[in-house]
Amino acid sequence: MSRLTKTVFAVLVVNTIASVLFLTGMVDVSGAPGLYAVFPLAAVSYGMFVICFALDKEVARFDAEQHSHHDHVAPGVHPHNVEPLHSHDDQESLAA
Repeated sequence: MSRLTKTVFAVLVVNTIASVLFLTGMVDVSGAPGLYAVFPLAAVSYGMFVICFALDKEVARFDAEQHSHHDHVAPGVHPHNVEPLHSHDDQESLAA
């Protein structure tokens, strides 16, 4: 897991524990109703954790693909020296 995923997971755990403590009455928060904001924050952090966890694998796969692609490029070839896919004449004919 990446650092972002671990951080979101930590926020999820803290919000979930706080929510359980508030719901069971172990911690009385009737004097501070603003603390009830942890309920939606727990749900949001759960969604963010699921998204980050799912994207970790995709990002790792993309990085590996990019590294393998760049390893196959000749050492003297830079992206600026590569010919474009379409010439200038092709673009003019498409615009007309």
